[in-house]
This record gives sequence, structure tokens and C-alpha cells, in this order.
Amino acid sequence: MSKKKKKVKVMVGSTVYGFEDQLSQIVAQLNTLGYQVLNSHHGSIKVNPKLSNLANCLAAVQECDLFLGIIRPYYGTGNIGSLNITFEEIKKAIELKKPYWFLVHRDVVFARSLFKKMKLKSGDEIVIEDSKLFDKRCIDVYEYVIQNHIPVTLRNGNWAQEFYRLDEMMTYITAQFSDKDFVDQIVNQANNG
Repeated sequence: MSKKKKKVKVMVGSTVYGFEDQLSQIVAQLNTLGYQVLNSHHGSIKVNPKLSNLANCLAAVQECDLFLGIIRPYYGTGNIGSLNITFEEIKKAIELKKPYWFLVHRDVVFARSLFKKMKLKSGDEIVIEDSKLFDKRCIDVYEYVIQNHIPVTLRNGNWAQEFYRLDEMMTYITAQFSDKDFVDQIVNQANNG
């Protein structure tokens, strides 16, 4: 009798608030495609009660086989001092060379372009204080993911798929995760890399 193949673990990053319904559909889609989904909001990551939320989320990044990060216009409530759980998960996934995919909300892409062009007459940067509309730190996350600090010709693994609606996210998720041979090849390359 052959061994049952272990499900590939996909971690969906911990961006949650104001996004719960869409996150539920993303998790359901990945489950339907046959993945074991790790996600803090859905309670599917292991929680060591002696560790912080950040430490538990970073442990989940270590445990996963694949990482799906979602960059939204809200930096989130998972802020611990100067650290943000979602951003720390993204950095950890990249550092550990986990195969990763990123979705970025079009408002982040738009705001990045807009803020590059906007300056005060004095030449100073425009400061947005405590805005519930948009948090400029999201641009830092986006620029980290697209490797803005590296010349374009040297960038690898810097794809961030822009989205506005849920159906756009689902199209990208289905394109990336429905072909099990493609995913197995990526997981094997990462494990043997």
C-alpha cells in the first residue's frame, strides 16, 4: 500500500482587518485546490501560548512550504513597536527562500506613484498622520517585495500581482496553485536548492 502524499502547506499572510470575507474565500479556494492552509485569522497555525503573536506567525512561516502574501493599503493592527506581523512574515519567507507569491492592492501601487510625484513647495515630503484611509508604510512593504533597492536588471522573484477585486485575486491564485505538477516542481526546487 502506498503512502498517502502529504498536503503542501500554504501560508496566507496575516493581513486581516476589513478583509475577513475575502480572506475566507481565499482560504476556501486553496483548501478546495487540495492545500493545507496556514492562516492566523482562520486559526490554522499552531499557537504556542508561551510565545508572542509575532513569534507564532514566524514559526508558521518556517513550517509552510509556500507563502502567499497580500499587501493592502492598511498596515494592520499587528504592530509590535516598530515591527508589523505581516511585514515580518514577508521578510521571513523571503529570507528562508520559501517559494512565494504576492498580491498587491491597486491603491498601494497608485499611492506609490502619486507620492513619488507629490512634494510640498518647500521640497519636503508630504506627511499623512494617523490616516485610516491609507498607511504609507504599505509602500515600504511593496517596495521590499518588488526589490526596489536592487537595479531592475538584477531583480528576481519580484512579481507582485496587482488586484482591486476579489475575482482578480482568485484568478491569480488559481493560475498559480491549480497546476499541482508546477507547484510540486517549485517545492522540490526549493527543498533541493
